[in-house]
Amino acid sequence: MRPGFVGDIAANADLPRYTLKLWIYPGERILTGTEQIVFSNTLDMPLDDVALRLYPNFPRDLFSKGGDVRMDVTSASVRGQSVGVSYAAQRTAMLLPFAQPLEPGRSTRLEVNFMATMKPWRDGTWPLPSYYPMLAMREGDHWRLDVTQFPNRVFSATALYVAEITVPASLSVVASGTTVETKAQPGRETTYMIRTGPVREFALTVGELEATCDAAGEVKVCVYRARASDLDARWIARIAAAALATFERRFGLYPYRTLDIQLLPGDFDGGDEYPGLIFIYSDGSVDEGTRYVTAHEVAHQWWYGLVGSDIYRHPWLDEAFAQYSAIVYAKDVEGSAVAQADWEREVMRRYRGALNDGDLPIGLAITGYPDFNVYYRTVYGKGAFFLRTLREELGDAAFFAALQAYYQRHRYGIATASDVRQAFNDASGRNLDDLFRSWVGE
Repeated sequence: MRPGFVGDIAANADLPRYTLKLWIYPGERILTGTEQIVFSNTLDMPLDDVALRLYPNFPRDLFSKGGDVRMDVTSASVRGQSVGVSYAAQRTAMLLPFAQPLEPGRSTRLEVNFMATMKPWRDGTWPLPSYYPMLAMREGDHWRLDVTQFPNRVFSATALYVAEITVPASLSVVASGTTVETKAQPGRETTYMIRTGPVREFALTVGELEATCDAAGEVKVCVYRARASDLDARWIARIAAAALATFERRFGLYPYRTLDIQLLPGDFDGGDEYPGLIFIYSDGSVDEGTRYVTAHEVAHQWWYGLVGSDIYRHPWLDEAFAQYSAIVYAKDVEGSAVAQADWEREVMRRYRGALNDGDLPIGLAITGYPDFNVYYRTVYGKGAFFLRTLREELGDAAFFAALQAYYQRHRYGIATASDVRQAFNDASGRNLDDLFRSWVGE
């Protein structure tokens, strides 16, 4: 954590605390692990069990990623007592029973042993996001065990992590958080000791990596690529650092000391966001599309990583925000001509499609759209257009004051559409409920 945010750890004392130990065997394409979770019941009702998500077991998504690895739990215990494991939701979740209900305000300790298969990326590296059993979200009297083929799938609470990751000595580890120590092990292995502040989830990547770094003030921004790669990591590092500095000024300070990015070969420009670690995919030429994606994914450090939302029921709260944030970056850093070109290419093309799709509200759940393309055009196109409409309606001072208040109020938490609306009502001194209802649908 940066010095000004160290107190956030003590201020969030009831956050889950994970202790992870992972052993990675690329030759066998296997990961084994143990984890301990100190978990507090922050609800107003007793809990009879706890659910953990196994995200590597999700089905292949609409972009043909996933569906080709498997995670299994080999044993589990609660407070040192062995318990049976039952799988649920197409093996994307496991349920651990409590011998006695966990009362509100009480804590318990979960211990899980697990193993998983792995698949390398085409450059020979091993991106491993969400590669551990993760606490599910609770809603009323049930655990949220959504399963989707949409690319976004992790819905989780902020937690604190301590991780020990052991890999062959020839490989490097980059992960959410900060590497505080490395230890050489017998058998030509190295263990990386990593700690995080409050983060939405823990992600890592492993490989023969080289780094190109830049900085945004006191935040170090590093872009990693496979040693044999010829993708332009230096340009991406410059873009990411400039985007981070822009978003700090516009939205609020980034609380972590580092931001890491892995630059990967892909069939098109795209990205996946995780706290403190971003995967950027380039189709071979790092160009304006890659620049826009980089700014979009950096924005997700605020809108997803820090201010969480229900990605199944309110996907616009992270995706529309990240989409418009990339336009904010383009205008502030690259200039009006670049911003206008980005707006036409990345937003208006999708917004026109959303109008042809029936002009649906941007605030629907992912299941509320007839297919992924309609969701994509509505949330990414119409959603970004709505945020620009708000900015034009209220002016820059009120618009960015609202975003800053929204960020400060909900950092590390889960926000809702009503939270966004309240922030804009407060900052503008107006009642914007009808405007939100006409665009968002609630």
